[in-house]
Amino acid sequence: LLSYGGRNCWSFREWVEINLRVKDRATETVFSQKPVLPVMCFEGPNASGKSCALRVLSFIYDFCLNSFQYPPDMPIMYDTFFHNDESSEFYISFCLDKDFDTEYTYEVEMDKSKIYTERLTSKAGKTRKTLLTRRENKIITNNLYHKQNSIIYKSTASFISTLLQYGLKEIQPFADFFRRVNFNVSYGRTVDDPMTDYAAEYYYKNPEMHKRVVEQLRMWDTGIKDVEIQQVTDNQGRNFYASIFHSDVSSEHDKLIFASQSNGTKLLYNRLRDFFMTLEKGGVLIFDELDTHLHFEIIPFLLNYFTDLNINVNNAQLLFSSNSPSLLDMLEKYNVYLFKKIKGESICYRMDELRVNELLLPDVSLERLYKSGVLGGVIDVEQA
Repeated sequence: LLSYGGRNCWSFREWVEINLRVKDRATETVFSQKPVLPVMCFEGPNASGKSCALRVLSFIYDFCLNSFQYPPDMPIMYDTFFHNDESSEFYISFCLDKDFDTEYTYEVEMDKSKIYTERLTSKAGKTRKTLLTRRENKIITNNLYHKQNSIIYKSTASFISTLLQYGLKEIQPFADFFRRVNFNVSYGRTVDDPMTDYAAEYYYKNPEMHKRVVEQLRMWDTGIKDVEIQQVTDNQGRNFYASIFHSDVSSEHDKLIFASQSNGTKLLYNRLRDFFMTLEKGGVLIFDELDTHLHFEIIPFLLNYFTDLNINVNNAQLLFSSNSPSLLDMLEKYNVYLFKKIKGESICYRMDELRVNELLLPDVSLERLYKSGVLGGVIDVEQA
């Protein structure tokens, strides 16, 4: 993922643009061995737009991959700025290979009832090429595929999702890119339920990953000795999976079910699945409020999965929001977007875009600068 953005969506009236490229002036201290940043943190006050910016990205992924399967009478699932009736625009730029030789950009203009225009372009060096252009339900430019007949475009479905349903091999690499994403924030809500043992089935079918997760839990001293996963069949013949936690206690009664664990342990147990899946696939992990219920000493380990190139060998990326300024000193200024809201409208900027002299100092504390207000993106609390 290189960059993405949206206009007239959720809390953004004008363009929100998130850029993960390493800029030319980046220093050697940034994770700049490759031209794209592996980690990006969204920081700012409550209701400043952090979750909405993540929601823009998760919407783009879902729309490109799954919109053909939307019910025909269902509106496209996003919100305009204060629910106005104007059209919205979205874009995403990305590479399909590890060498970053060719950059692709997908753009779409729509409202909640139909697509106005769609375009997919490529850029290799200085050469730009339009692969596919659509206006409403007609293809205007096609340099992507050869099959012309029997493809019907729906007013609410992306051509990527449509061509995937028709089995065109030319669209498969793009669909594979959009499949390599995990996110806990979707339309209107954050999906992160500590009451649900949702990772158990995946761990049961992937024992090597499960072993790695248990070893990690032991290292973080959660008092867990082992985790057993049981496959259970209900009265209707349906299988479900349950995690049984073995505790490090001197007693025969050392087993507790998933629901008896703390919220932090349950969330960590589930989240590690998403982390390791993303690292294996080389995709993108979108996480709203990553640090919720987690001890601050665990966060550096989670970030290190992505910033350590010996671990992150497949160009996986993590985009997350946080309400903890202490996380800023675990990152570089290139890895932080600051958010604030002005008269109901969210805006954001990457920290290295600021012309602040203190940011040029070596070993500067980003947390201290942020709390001082010199960087912006902090809440103005008025006393009653």
